Amino acid sequence: MVYETFLETVTNKLQEALGDSYQFTLRPLPKNNGVTLDGLTIQSPGCCVAPTIYLNPYYEQFCRGTDIHEIVHDILRLYRATPSPAFLQSDSLEHFSSLRSRIMFRVIHTASNQILLNDLPHLPYLDLSIVFFVSLERNEAGQMTALIHNEHMNRWDVTVQDLWEAASRNTPLEYPAQIQSMTDLLQEIAKKNMGEHYDPELIQELLESDDTAPLYVLSNSNGLYGASCMVYQNVLKDFAEHLQADLILLPSSVHEVLLTPNLEHSSFEDLSSMVTSINRQEVSPEEQLSNQVYLFSRKDGSLKVVSNAPKLVGTSALS
Repeated sequence: MVYETFLETVTNKLQEALGDSYQFTLRPLPKNNGVTLDGLTIQSPGCCVAPTIYLNPYYEQFCRGTDIHEIVHDILRLYRATPSPAFLQSDSLEHFSSLRSRIMFRVIHTASNQILLNDLPHLPYLDLSIVFFVSLERNEAGQMTALIHNEHMNRWDVTVQDLWEAASRNTPLEYPAQIQSMTDLLQEIAKKNMGEHYDPELIQELLESDDTAPLYVLSNSNGLYGASCMVYQNVLKDFAEHLQADLILLPSSVHEVLLTPNLEHSSFEDLSSMVTSINRQEVSPEEQLSNQVYLFSRKDGSLKVVSNAPKLVGTSALS
């Protein structure tokens, strides 16, 4: 089944399952780093919020042999597990005052998102941009968010600074930062995967090395778009003081940043080449953050780019 036929078939089967009172809209939607995905919006009767489900990964499942009926069933399960947010009234999305406490921010790569950023209120941050979204709902099934576009800002009659004041206050509270050593993280993964065969002393011995600098993972408690924590006030400052060292930041993805102390033998260009290589081979285009390496200074609390890596991300990944 060709892709276009797959999209049409899934939409028709969902319509049959939910009934004619539901409205379906299938359209390409721009995502991070120039990626475009086909989103199916499902509008239920009398509901002011319509969730969008992206069908591209389901087509990949279909090509790997998953039955079309199983895919439709999974989409229905996901849709039904994501009810309309309880706080929303019919006109809640029209008033900034109703949403102020739910305004959040995340960071994306500037040069790779020029078209998307033309339609988004944003603030520059190094080679990145701070963009804003509304956190509508969070539950065990996931979270429902809505990216804030220029039309929303104009409708609410607010400025980018208004968005930033709300988001910089809300985001660290809703998505608190977490820093975990890579050793502890790998121990957790080993414990989860090895079950009763897990031997903490053996794993610790395998992970220990005197030749490498310690590595830490900075993300948020949700694990989604956790690279934004690098913008949180005092997070880098406090951790640098804890280590008694300046910090090198390696942008692993939009979801996390790796931290390591800046040692005398550190080569920013070698580290940048490593980040670029990992981006191209291991990180999906939509989830890449940057090829650059950053340095946080304890002395003046500044964060700056210290490498000269390829300017674009996303385009050559997995190629």
